[in-house]
Amino acid sequence: MPLDTQVDQLLSRWEEARANGERISVEDLCRETPELWEVVSRKIRALEAMPSPADGASECDSVVQVAVELDTPATLIPDTASRIRMGPKVDGYEILHRLGEGGMGVVYKARQLRLNRLVALKMISAGAHASHTQRDAFRVEAEAIARFQHPNIVQVYETSEQDGLPYFSMEYVGGGSLAQRLKREPLPPKQAAELIETLARGMHYAHQRNIVHRDLKPGNVLLTEDGVPKIADFGLVKYLPQGAEEAETQAIRGTPAYMAPEQAAVQAKLIGPRTDVYALGAILYELLTGRPPFLGSSVVEALDQVRSQDPVRPSELQPTIPRDLETICLKCLQKEPEKRYLSAEVLAEDIRRFLCGEPIMARRVGPG
Repeated sequence: MPLDTQVDQLLSRWEEARANGERISVEDLCRETPELWEVVSRKIRALEAMPSPADGASECDSVVQVAVELDTPATLIPDTASRIRMGPKVDGYEILHRLGEGGMGVVYKARQLRLNRLVALKMISAGAHASHTQRDAFRVEAEAIARFQHPNIVQVYETSEQDGLPYFSMEYVGGGSLAQRLKREPLPPKQAAELIETLARGMHYAHQRNIVHRDLKPGNVLLTEDGVPKIADFGLVKYLPQGAEEAETQAIRGTPAYMAPEQAAVQAKLIGPRTDVYALGAILYELLTGRPPFLGSSVVEALDQVRSQDPVRPSELQPTIPRDLETICLKCLQKEPEKRYLSAEVLAEDIRRFLCGEPIMARRVGPG
């Protein structure tokens, strides 16, 4: 995802929190993208300095001032808070407020009027300006998960169009994301293991249907109010039909902190279920240590670490981590896909063995 797009999404999250009377620090905002801290911090300072109409400045004056501060054309800075409050109009739904935004779509909390139930409504973020490629990719995501019926994957209810733009409604998950729950604090090892076992079984279900997620991370794991995890945002999904191959491109797809080496090296032919196994290992690493396995000061540095460096052993960061659970985690994070677990199901079974006190299948990686 282009850096400008990432920055815009972070600023939208900050504006949404401010509109709701909440405060979010730049550190928490850039938790998964620390390389953006400086530019996001500068732009937030400019937004905070924007005078309100109550201070005697017109809305137009305010926008122009912020445009100068952000080095952005004034016509490209909308009144974000107003946009969040108003939302789009979709037949059969009452838009309540915006929940968040991903690489391709914006998600609103809405009420499906006919059934009187809360849903999450995802629409293409580029709106009427979306290209045919963006619209096709958006439809691919909807079609990929519309067929899923799994307790740990967010369920799609309806796919349709409004004014020629695709959208889909899905299960509303009200407990926030795993990223919001973590806040750089590790979980107890048993709880972390149980969570990854659950996610691994959900991903095995998707893999059996020839779907690779490619962007598993704490921000894409939603939690119910009872703490049940549900995998969301299949916007970078890859189909694996029999005999099909994806053409090599120069586009790096995914989130560097949780991206497998074959993604970082743009080796499309190597991307498969074990790519998601790597991401599950990266999430487990963060659950155990409070940080992802690699933290570069820039996207380029982070990608280089993913491709060429081994992560610090989790036990060096948290000495109380059980040896077997560390072994499971590091097996997932092997650079070569063939050295990882054969499947997400095999990973889940090894975690089950750990939780039950049985010998695990994985062998310790490296010295120690």
